[in-house]
Amino acid sequence: MVPIVTLTRYAKGETLLETATVLLEDLGSRPAIVDFDPEPKPTTSVEEATERRRRREITRAAAGQKAGRPRSEKELANDEKNRKKTEAFNRHIIELTDPTHGAVRWVDMISDLPQLIPVLRATSSEQISSQLEIVKRKGTRGAFRIKPGDAGQVAAFFQAVRYIRESAGSLLVIVDVEDIRGRFRAASAASTDFLSRLYEGLGDDVDRLETVLLSNSFPKTSLKDMPRRLEIEELGLHREISKTFSVGYGDYMSIPPRTSSIVAANGWFPHVDLVASNAWHICLYENNSDQTKYVAAAKDTTESDQWASRADCWGTSIIERVAEGDLTIDGKKFTTPTAWLSVRANQHITQMALSR
Repeated sequence: MVPIVTLTRYAKGETLLETATVLLEDLGSRPAIVDFDPEPKPTTSVEEATERRRRREITRAAAGQKAGRPRSEKELANDEKNRKKTEAFNRHIIELTDPTHGAVRWVDMISDLPQLIPVLRATSSEQISSQLEIVKRKGTRGAFRIKPGDAGQVAAFFQAVRYIRESAGSLLVIVDVEDIRGRFRAASAASTDFLSRLYEGLGDDVDRLETVLLSNSFPKTSLKDMPRRLEIEELGLHREISKTFSVGYGDYMSIPPRTSSIVAANGWFPHVDLVASNAWHICLYENNSDQTKYVAAAKDTTESDQWASRADCWGTSIIERVAEGDLTIDGKKFTTPTAWLSVRANQHITQMALSR
């Protein structure tokens, strides 16, 4: 298994190299495919911070509360130091997202860490050629993450097919059809169309290229109105496509790519998800934002017939602990949906590893 990791700022780092260094420590000797979050981090100017403190003091005074302690010179100096670090990080992100030179800078930076495989930008034939030159010169690998529904990305990719053919032995092409629940047929057709063009464009050199089909079928919206058993449709899509094309399997680890802000604003329903080899079994209570129901949901899960299909892993051990009434484990509280993402993902990874 090779993970796809999106790098973002680590602690108060000024570049993504600091994040990559931490990732390498976690990976050990394993490789990883890496992309990065292109969004700069928010900063607060001295004037904005001063105005916020002034407004807080007005609010406290209106409520009859005691005035807050003013920030010390040391605290203000530390604020300024952190502000400059954030500004430096944002300049770094702007350099990496520059439409002319950003892609080359990104690949050049990550290719110095051969254990990490950078996601290449499919923006134009010229940009692709420049990135592949770096990969070739440094003797490393690169990956394209192509979304068949992105017409511009697909067009740029196939315009550069000559360069891709020359570097096929050092490339990985990830065909990312994203969310497929409710659109299985469309995802299958899009995958088939892209891979057919890829095979035609590369000819015999396609055998030197590694391809992966990436998809997700875990719902992005509330599970309240969903069936309590959901098939892992990624498996079925891969089975269908691999009948025609030699393509590896990839998924989102049971974590949907985005969370609906509308759902979050309206609260959430406590649920515990058991990941079997081919389906998710969901135990949900319709008690809006009631964290105590996680205990009941975990208990119901461990007492269900499906529990026998569980993987022996950290994720299921957390479900067992919560079923016993413990909502804080090793200092972490399992009282919100976000905390349970890792529980589901850990089960998913274990099940997929067992089935390989």
